Amino acid sequence: MKKEGLSSLLLSTQSNFAWLTGGGTSTVVISSEVGAVSLLITPKQFFLVAPNDEVARFTEEELRGFPVKVLSYPWFKGVDSDEVLRLAQKYGGRNIGSDTPRPGTVFVAPGLRKLRYRLLPQEIKRYREVARLAAEAAEKVARGLRPGMSEEEIRARVAYELFKRGLIPTVLLIGVDQGIMKYRHVIPHGRVLHKYAQINICARKYGLVVALTRLVHFGPLPEGIRKRQRVAEKVYAAFLYGLRPGEKLSEVFREAISVYGKHGFSEEWKNHHQGGGIGYAEREFIVTGKSRERVHLHQAFAFNPTLPGAKVEDTVLVTERGVEVLTYTGRWPYRWVKYKGRKFRVPEILIK
Repeated sequence: MKKEGLSSLLLSTQSNFAWLTGGGTSTVVISSEVGAVSLLITPKQFFLVAPNDEVARFTEEELRGFPVKVLSYPWFKGVDSDEVLRLAQKYGGRNIGSDTPRPGTVFVAPGLRKLRYRLLPQEIKRYREVARLAAEAAEKVARGLRPGMSEEEIRARVAYELFKRGLIPTVLLIGVDQGIMKYRHVIPHGRVLHKYAQINICARKYGLVVALTRLVHFGPLPEGIRKRQRVAEKVYAAFLYGLRPGEKLSEVFREAISVYGKHGFSEEWKNHHQGGGIGYAEREFIVTGKSRERVHLHQAFAFNPTLPGAKVEDTVLVTERGVEVLTYTGRWPYRWVKYKGRKFRVPEILIK
């Protein structure tokens, strides 16, 4: 607020609510980035701005122990007019920064997002839990796959395992056979599993999101898929190699995508984004050759290099000891992939 000359901050997104409350949730509508309540922060006070039908739950569950003052309004007034902004201006002044586009406020979401990149110790502890649970859910379903299952059934099984563990799925891309070969984002569309399946998820708990992909093949793996998967693994290892604090992510990106060309797939990187920073959003940003961000210590990333029928994706954390694979459970086949003298743990295709 001081840097931007603001009198207060009005924060309404689910991601910023979770970030500032240490893992609380403002979720009612899962598909909405905007939560059911807002936080108003002034230099001296922390306010909950909420419709009357949400006050009890938030003060008793999500904000218990916080020195918060409640600014409530009748729920029916919030439907037709912006009571949130009226209360924010009354108690927060006229120069308000907001993480959603609101008339009469300064949009500050990009600047706030950057403050979330470097995770605190308590956030890292929660993130390890979320990553373990998400990977356990996806891998349990993947190991139990069998020919004849529909994409919709697989998606339902993954959703069940995630919800059972207290996670909310925010991305559920399930594909089989030719769907995996043709599309980079495979949406369930009535196909039935014969030989090849992909489970690609993003899941959220405590506001923190993890991403991962698991591939399963029945019978010997065709040589074409094996070749492309090995290339994706090399690209992925190159991305992890570049994750050193202070490194320019634009240079990390250019180094990694050069690996495609070295193996005869120079144009493949153009067919799908390669991933980027992750944390309180599925991707805090997508890395490109023009990215201005640098790598931070204790920052999380999820890269996802792909080729037809091939993909590698895990959520990792930059630590003092190197790259930690948060979504590694020890119960899925991995292999060590070398890049410039360093070895990186990479998930393999499970052969059944």
